[in-house]
Amino acid sequence: MNRKERRTAAKIAKKSAKPGGPTSAADHVVEKAIAAAQLGAFADAEAALDQVLERFPSHIEALHQKGMLLARTHRVEEGIALLRRVTAEKSNEALYWNNLAAACLTIDRSDEALTAARKAVELDPKYGMAWRNLAMAAGDLGRYRDAADALTKAAELLPNEIEVWNRLGLAHLELGDTARAEMAFAKAVARDPRNAECLSNLGVLLAKRGRAGEALPHLEKAVEIEPDRFTAALHYGIVLALTGDRAKGLRWLRRATSIQPRSDAAWGALSDAAIAAGEQIEALDAARRAAALAPADPSHRARLQKLQPAGAQPRSTLVELDLGSPSAPRAPEPAGDADLSQSLNQIIIR
Repeated sequence: MNRKERRTAAKIAKKSAKPGGPTSAADHVVEKAIAAAQLGAFADAEAALDQVLERFPSHIEALHQKGMLLARTHRVEEGIALLRRVTAEKSNEALYWNNLAAACLTIDRSDEALTAARKAVELDPKYGMAWRNLAMAAGDLGRYRDAADALTKAAELLPNEIEVWNRLGLAHLELGDTARAEMAFAKAVARDPRNAECLSNLGVLLAKRGRAGEALPHLEKAVEIEPDRFTAALHYGIVLALTGDRAKGLRWLRRATSIQPRSDAAWGALSDAAIAAGEQIEALDAARRAAALAPADPSHRARLQKLQPAGAQPRSTLVELDLGSPSAPRAPEPAGDADLSQSLNQIIIR
């Protein structure tokens, strides 16, 4: 839970307790358990909650905190069971429904998460994190319009949450609205100029929209911050090659294939960049690797057919290729220029 949610939980516990009543001491123990959990002392927190529940088995806030604790310590099914019990017994608290949604999202129970998050925002329409969880569940279910609408609401309520703006950009991309996606990514970057994921997403989107020159500074900063981020290295390499710095582009694309050697898109992009740079041997090797990883992809087959030396046996379906150090195939005939911009269409923004 965040700070606001912790305060809400404490208020609920205090509101439900009668001053001087038998549960007042138990409420104090629950508050100590919440503090211990926030410090990472999960065993101490669980022991305290179990102590309360042994004496008061229906103590709502103890059940709630135990459910959240179980979910945080990889016992999600048990945690969800307790959180369901909490929402059944006290169905008018948005916090409880939101935390049930959050727990369900961790194990891909998107339908249940969506229902719980909807209940949370019905109870509290200004609950930003509940709108965010509703959006995550809707996105998991492929309901991108619902996700975008929920994230728009979350962004209004949580204007400084970088993750919300980034997810909103992704949702707009799924809907094909690149202008709104760019605006959301730009807002994320404005709020956190050193977030490599957001910088990479904004950069590749600008490149996809034909503005490679604007994309470069964002991608360069992304790889400076996280040089081993696969998508940033891949996007940076492609855009460098597109803007004329082919040698540097090749270096970053090689880095991308070393980070994720089983990415056929990365090997395809490296092949296209190598063609553009006149590196025909490397182009053929990369094309073979791409085709070996995804033999059904027509773009890989077409590239390999174009590069394959006359009279050579096709190798587009080989699956035993060593994905370690590059092989040294015989130099092919010149294959002409590749449309490297097409490689951008194979890149997954995330």
